[in-house]
Amino acid sequence: MEEEQVNQPNEHSDVTSGEVTVPKGVQTQSFSSLLPKALSAILNPASRATSDPQPGRHPSPAEVEQLRTELRDLRDQFNQMKTQHNKEIKELMSELDEEKRIRLTLQMEIQRLKKHVGK
Repeated sequence: MEEEQVNQPNEHSDVTSGEVTVPKGVQTQSFSSLLPKALSAILNPASRATSDPQPGRHPSPAEVEQLRTELRDLRDQFNQMKTQHNKEIKELMSELDEEKRIRLTLQMEIQRLKKHVGK
């Protein structure tokens, strides 16, 4: 099989050279370029029906059900990630509040010691 060199890291990358061996014919689209398309497909399911990539081809009921199941799973994963993210943000905010409280306590203690030493 013919191969080409691409400067795009993945799990098969040679970190020292920065080159990746990709078989000919494999698309090397970056994740960032795929993300808007994926989000658009999830957020606008109606637009998918009007932009059929193969006009005249109608998916079988099994394919439709498989896609619905996949979409449901992806939405569940997204909601789990969102919940975890919100939980982590709350924890970080709590830690920040605790650090602020400690800092204020230390500042007050420094002021008290300065007054005590100044007498």
